[in-house]
Amino acid sequence: MKSYWGDGPTAVSINEICRRAGVSKPGLYREFGNEDDLKTAALESYRELVLSQLFEIFEADQPFDEALAALTGLALQDRAQTGLPTGCLFGKMRGCRSELGPKTNGAIDATWSTAQDRMQDWIDRAKRNGQLDSQISTTTATLYVDAQIANAITMQAEGVQKAEISEFLQIAFNGLKCFG
Repeated sequence: MKSYWGDGPTAVSINEICRRAGVSKPGLYREFGNEDDLKTAALESYRELVLSQLFEIFEADQPFDEALAALTGLALQDRAQTGLPTGCLFGKMRGCRSELGPKTNGAIDATWSTAQDRMQDWIDRAKRNGQLDSQISTTTATLYVDAQIANAITMQAEGVQKAEISEFLQIAFNGLKCFG
C-alpha cells in the first residue's frame, strides 16, 4: 500500500514490491493471486486506514462547522509523524484507472460510491439542520467538498504550508455555509 501510495499505483513493479516487502514473487502470488488482486488489497487497506477516518467525520452527529474543522484537520495531518506518504492513494488510483485491472477498478467504483453516499448523507443532514445553504444541490456540494479535500491533500504533497492550506479550506468551505 505504501509503495503504491508514495510512488504511484503504476510506478512500482511486482519485483520492487517483493524486494521492499522482503518476500518472494511466488509467495506474493500465492497470497494475492495477481497484480490486480494486490492493488485491490492495497486500496482496501488504504480505505481501512485513511478513508475510514473521513467516513467517521461524515457519519458523526456534529455541527457542520465542527465537521469542517475535522476535515481540515484530517487533510492537514502531518504525514511525516505517521510515517505515511503524502497525497491520496485513492485519488492516484482514480487518476490512472485505465492502467489498472478490472478488480481494482471495481474496488475504486465501490469506494467512490461509498464515499459519495456518506458525503451526501452528511450534506443532506447539514441542510436539514439549517447549517448548509439548501439552494446548493447535494450532488454539487458533494463534488465540491471532494474537490477541495483533494486539492488540500495535493497542496500538502507539493509542500504548501499548513497555514495556507488551512486558509484555503476555510475560504472554500465558507461558500457552503448558511449565513441566515
